[in-house]
Amino acid sequence: MNTENRKQVLKLVDAAHAKVESYYPETPVFKNTPEWTEKRRLLLADLALHLAQDALKGETITESSLKNHLFATLKISGEFFPESKYAQAATLVDEHVTAL
Repeated sequence: MNTENRKQVLKLVDAAHAKVESYYPETPVFKNTPEWTEKRRLLLADLALHLAQDALKGETITESSLKNHLFATLKISGEFFPESKYAQAATLVDEHVTAL
């Protein structure tokens, strides 16, 4: 992908990111409610878009930003699938994030 194409895609990702953030609840939500689940889904989408931004911004990928967003994505994924190994994977990423 050339620089111009990357900029065009990044512009779309940035617009999607702003749209997702605009749907965050403005009032407090409480854990274990449908509103809480919806907020966490929005956060997961937000983090996925951050990963896309990390991959597309600049000429190189910033490792610390990528690791932080990957860690958060795995942690939130673990909330949706507690029987899976997302939380364990997040712990492995976190070991490397804190070492930076």
